[in-house]
Amino acid sequence: MNQFEAIKILAEKAHADNAAIVSDIGSQTVWLHACGDHPSHLYLSGPMGMAPSVAMGVAMARPDMPVLALCGDGATVMNFSALATISHAAPRNLSIALMDNGVYDYTGALPSPSQGVDWTALISGLTGFSRCISLSDISDYSFKADAGLGFIHCPVGSMKEKAPPFPWTGPEIHKRFKAYCAGYKG
Repeated sequence: MNQFEAIKILAEKAHADNAAIVSDIGSQTVWLHACGDHPSHLYLSGPMGMAPSVAMGVAMARPDMPVLALCGDGATVMNFSALATISHAAPRNLSIALMDNGVYDYTGALPSPSQGVDWTALISGLTGFSRCISLSDISDYSFKADAGLGFIHCPVGSMKEKAPPFPWTGPEIHKRFKAYCAGYKG
């Protein structure tokens, strides 16, 4: 399975549970957009690895709204401390999905230091995560606002196709997502 296919599965499940989706810069943003644009998508730009932190902020600001962070393994190693902070805060409405391919896919599949990380063991050692599954078990997973802090490990292959162009600017994304959150009814 490649990253686009995994993100499509996750986005469909998240949309069915009325969850907002925060995507990391690069691959996760362009492939989420390619799966189908939606006002509940907060596409990040700027520093790598910020999707878990931003998603935690959204989840804590809106505890009634389930939130999914789509993260790359290479970006997440750049912000490891976010996982400890999230585990400590343990928002019940947050799920982290990690695309694990061992490379920086967006920049030509350069090797990532994430190759040395056992993600399941790492998350199992963080006490705030109450759910840790593999993408193959997603059919039984819930993105409900009270389901508990979750982690979804997504082993994926490197993308062969070039990502389609991304049409939105930062201010447009912010305005649209802010309006979505203001109108969210659950």
